[in-house]
Amino acid sequence: MRITTFVPLQFKRRGIKKVVVGPAGVDEPVKVSEPNPAISPNQDPALLRALGRALYWRHLLDTGAVADTAEIAEREGLHRTFVNDHLRLALLAPDLVDAALRGALPRTVTLLGLLRDGIPLCWQAQRMRIFS
Repeated sequence: MRITTFVPLQFKRRGIKKVVVGPAGVDEPVKVSEPNPAISPNQDPALLRALGRALYWRHLLDTGAVADTAEIAEREGLHRTFVNDHLRLALLAPDLVDAALRGALPRTVTLLGLLRDGIPLCWQAQRMRIFS
């Protein structure tokens, strides 16, 4: 199936430039606008994706839908170590999770950094590590 669209535009030469001229009564025949990003530039998509997975996996464990992390790894087709490492993100303080969603975490906080440095169990220690 082929669809043909007719756009009533003309290209005219103005000096050394070519310009687009629209039909009579149209002020701006071609309007270029910046797209609105789905995720603001301050948010880290990799961190948000991993955080969502961790919270979902924690929910599966808490409700008894899965017996252990090995079962999650098998279901998801991942290595058990990967699941265990990422599951630590579910231990983040609620205000830090909220800050990640709003894009209010410092730009130095990354998924790799959190996984490499480890996440303390104490929420106050988490805040000190992230905001200091």
